[in-house]
Amino acid sequence: MEYTVISDMILNNAMVLQGQPKWTFGKNTCNTYEVFVSHFRGQDGNLLPSWPILQIVERDDALTQLFSITMLWAAVRKTVEISKQANTNLTLSLNLLAKFAENEHFVEQVTACLAETGLEAKRLHFELSELQTLNEQGCANLNKVHDELGVGLVMGNFGTDKTNVPLLAQVHFDVLELDKRYAAMVPDNEQACRAVIAIQHMAETLNMPMCAKGIETQEQFEFFEEIGAFKGQGSLIGSPMTMEELEGYVARYALEKGHAK
Repeated sequence: MEYTVISDMILNNAMVLQGQPKWTFGKNTCNTYEVFVSHFRGQDGNLLPSWPILQIVERDDALTQLFSITMLWAAVRKTVEISKQANTNLTLSLNLLAKFAENEHFVEQVTACLAETGLEAKRLHFELSELQTLNEQGCANLNKVHDELGVGLVMGNFGTDKTNVPLLAQVHFDVLELDKRYAAMVPDNEQACRAVIAIQHMAETLNMPMCAKGIETQEQFEFFEEIGAFKGQGSLIGSPMTMEELEGYVARYALEKGHAK
């Protein structure tokens, strides 16, 4: 697919957004939602899967910047809109491409987006997969939006074959998000359970509550709740859904303003 076709789709707001909830254990509520691009709408109106297009985007610096800033604004605006409709304060969790974080204008771009949309900085969480490499500028930028603005930072996909412990020492992450392969092994695999509990203890030592991805059964849900995980995500809690469906989920499970958290 040509560069101009992809850039035109991004500029013409042809990105189709979906959201997936992240459940807060012990609270019977859900105010955090991961938002991502599920499809792109082609010039003929047909929906194109996002993954092959995003692979091209990630290989090109200019497309990465264009996609990332457009996605940031679109997701933040939608979060503000749904929050107002539901009379709640939603937290947006947004996957972050390392090249975007490494941009010299990253901090001012995030600052401008928050200022113009009115979203509280603490209601924006950037998820950075541990599989991504991040240069010195990127680390500094993320720490600045975290320390000075109050934006949340999540290390995603933790526990893969390339576990990035050095990145934990460089970036001021707030949440450790456990890779979904671990949920698939608990509670039946005793060794996997021990490994998950060890990671949970490490996260606690780092003052980083843990979010477990890939929860598909009630037994998995109860395991992570029992060991003290902070949040959970997976098909049992809610599969990826359209933004319209997400609005209904928010209306049902989000904590209204003024209620104790």
